[in-house]
Amino acid sequence: MKTPFEIIEALAETVESTRKKKKLRQKDLCKNSDVSLSSYQKFIYEKRINITSLIKIMYALNMMKNLEGLIHYEEMATIDDIRDRQNNKKLPKRIRVKNES
Repeated sequence: MKTPFEIIEALAETVESTRKKKKLRQKDLCKNSDVSLSSYQKFIYEKRINITSLIKIMYALNMMKNLEGLIHYEEMATIDDIRDRQNNKKLPKRIRVKNES
């Protein structure tokens, strides 16, 4: 499992390589995404960025599929769904040990 820093590092590398493949200058990407050049460079070189800027950059690079996993959540329709889930949990079996004194 990767650390949070390793994940942001890999993300920065992916964003930067995508930018280069699309033959965009950092300046142009920043203009298209409405993110300052200094914010983008902090992301690439220092691995620091706020989530809003990251989403704007990825949107400008057409990388929204990379973010879809972040917004998946399990929706429960009713209180009965919650009760059913709790009732279906398997509890460990209790084992009684007889005291042979």
